[in-house]
This record gives sequence, C-alpha cells and structure tokens, in this order.
Amino acid sequence: MIELETDRLIIRNFDPKDWKDLAELAMKYEQTELAKFDAGPWSDELEEYKEIVERFSKEDDFVAVILKENMKLIGLIFKPKKKDDEFEFGFNFHCDFQGKGYATESCKAALNYMFGTLNAEVITAGTAKANEPSNILLKRLGFEFVREKKISFRKDENGKPIEFIGVDYILSRANQNVNY
Repeated sequence: MIELETDRLIIRNFDPKDWKDLAELAMKYEQTELAKFDAGPWSDELEEYKEIVERFSKEDDFVAVILKENMKLIGLIFKPKKKDDEFEFGFNFHCDFQGKGYATESCKAALNYMFGTLNAEVITAGTAKANEPSNILLKRLGFEFVREKKISFRKDENGKPIEFIGVDYILSRANQNVNY
C-alpha cells in the first residue's frame, strides 16, 4: 500500500471510486496531439474505467495523484518493476492541471519512494521527442538522456503505424543530481 503526501498532493494506490476522474483524464488526453505517442488508446467507454481502476487498485504499479484541496484525481504515475532494483517510470496528468508544478511535486515524491523504500538502483523513462513538456520534466527530475529511436505504439485510420522519434532516459542512484 502506497500513501505519500506532499504540500498539495496525495500519491496513493487507486481506489475504485477514482474511476470517473481517471475516465475524464484519459478521455481528455486522447483528444490531444500527444496521445498518438503513447500506448493506447484509452477507452472511450465510460464504464470500462471501473474495471481499469479496479485492476489498478489491486497493485502498486499505478498510483493516483490526488489534489488535496478537492480530493480530485489529477494524474497517475506508473512505476512497474523491470528487475529487482530497476524500474520503469512514467506519468500522465489531466490537461486542466498542467503548468502548476503538480507533476514535478508528485514525481519527486514517487522517485524518492522508489529510491528509498523500494531500493531502486536504476529508473528508466521514455517519451516522444515531440513531447516537450515531458522532456523538460524528466530533465528537471534529473533523468539523463540515453538515446533516440524510431518507435510506434498506434496505427492511423488506415492501419499504418504512427512512427515517431522516442527519447529514452535513465536516472540512477549513483548519478542522482536532484535532491529528493
């Protein structure tokens, strides 16, 4: 069970009641230009989010980012384990709550938890080169550029892969340059 707290946020396991907020976040995200760069798409069927959140609530790989002032889910962080001391890291935040420092605040808390409690030695992350906000955030968090590569997660309406340049990052315990 994960329950982290910052000045403005609670980072915790999903609760089944989070399904409406996650559906809102995901459906709005699917309307953005950046969605084509991520695995997906998220479902456009509202009821499916009950099952998604039920699954998320039974594991620690996906955690909810909750705004304290109104207890609304404004983001999610994922951190699946790749090996004993190596994790993958990613995030998605509701577009109405971006640009307010919530992603930085919650990601720092999650990384601190991963290095401290989970004893992570290496954390990897990736994003599209065209996703400037995510690249800026990952660098702000201390992640270091590893490589660029052409990748595809989705297909267009004709079934052709949507290819783009992906960027891989790494953050290691030994090379942390941000004080969490």
